[in-house]
Order: sequence, then C-alpha cells, then structure tokens
Amino acid sequence: MLTICLLILLYSILKKPVGTLVDKIRDADWRRPVRNAWNKIVEYSKKAGREATRVVLRFWYVLAEGDLSAKDKALVYAGIIYMVVPHDLLPKKTLGLLGLVDDAGVAAWVYKKISKNITPQIEQKVNITLDDWFGYEIS
Repeated sequence: MLTICLLILLYSILKKPVGTLVDKIRDADWRRPVRNAWNKIVEYSKKAGREATRVVLRFWYVLAEGDLSAKDKALVYAGIIYMVVPHDLLPKKTLGLLGLVDDAGVAAWVYKKISKNITPQIEQKVNITLDDWFGYEIS
C-alpha cells in the first residue's frame, strides 16, 4: 500500500491522473498503516524537534480521525512517510539543509490539500502530544 500511496502523491503533484491507483486502495484497511505511521513519527520526533513534529502530527491526526477520501488518505499517509523516513529524493544526511527542501515541499503541498480537515480538536491533540513529548512550551 505504501508504494501506491507514494505514487498517488507523486502523480498528484505532477497533476497526472490517479484514479486507477486510488481504486486499488479505496477499500483498504487503514488501521495498520496508521499504526505504522505513528511508530515512525515517534522515532522522527526525537531527531526533528517540536516544530517539525507539529506538521507530521497534524497529518497523523487528520489521517487517524478525519473523514478523508481514499485519495486524501493516500496523500496524507505518503506525506507522513516521506517526511519521517530518511530515504528520499534529496537525502538529508548527505545534502544537509538542501536535503530538507523536498520534505518541506511535500509537507507544504499536502498541508494545502488537507488543511481544511485540521480542526481545533486536532490542533489541541497535537499540542497535548507535543507538550507530552517535549515539555510545555512557554509563550
């Protein structure tokens, strides 16, 4: 399922048709991918810090709790995985700051697609999780 989701993300960014790919995951059971994404987010958060983790948590809570179409689920799931897995088009380990460009682009693109699904309740859960993991933020 991950490969199909990543292809849907890539094709969507390139404005290519994704209907056939979406049909393959339309009736998928998302419980395991959502659980796997959570495990990856926990690992990622230890290295990425509070603000980078905030974006990923928004995506995760929208995926876990939001009422999304199969295509949007695929986009969010692929966006999470693309951001938290160290292997991507521009590797962060070898390219440093430049290696963050593709992650930021994917994050911005997915965020634009699903931002309407980020409710105050999801934002509250994100903040609670961040406070639990990183301590309370003093404003």
